[in-house]
Amino acid sequence: MGRDGRRRALGPRGYYEFMKKTRTGYEQSELTAMGAALPEVFAAKQWGTQWRLFRLGKEWPGIVGDQVAQLTSPAFFRRETLWIFVQDSAWMHHLQYVKADLLARVNRHLEGQSVTDIRWRLHPHPLPQPERCFPEPREIDPEREKSFCLMSEAVANQECREALQRLWRTFAAIAE
Repeated sequence: MGRDGRRRALGPRGYYEFMKKTRTGYEQSELTAMGAALPEVFAAKQWGTQWRLFRLGKEWPGIVGDQVAQLTSPAFFRRETLWIFVQDSAWMHHLQYVKADLLARVNRHLEGQSVTDIRWRLHPHPLPQPERCFPEPREIDPEREKSFCLMSEAVANQECREALQRLWRTFAAIAE
């Protein structure tokens, strides 16, 4: 029986009582201490798995080494299996030979909730970035340029002064 059927069968007052009884603990109308409600919410939203993945990703270079970390990243957990994004199939093949060592390192790091297997997946290509359009440069007012050059004479290092003036010209050409 669907929701509308239940509503008709129980009547408006009976349906309200039925819905009140079927709510989960953190949706009850009664006040609940935050400390008591958080574990239930945490478990329902599966935030523990996401937190493990976040920690693993943050400390990935320390677990697998800098060279491997540049080419791989932890992707997701599926049951007790850790899926790892890999840059290309050649590295997938290579990592298969060091899988047991990598599995031991990951399990040492995870403390308690162990992973029973590691699988590889090619890293998805990044989404194409839209082209940024820059405004056409305009003529710079010679008086403003002269004023800025006089002001920048206070910079002692000539190379820095010239770089600052080039930066100002670039900005002034598009900001005016």
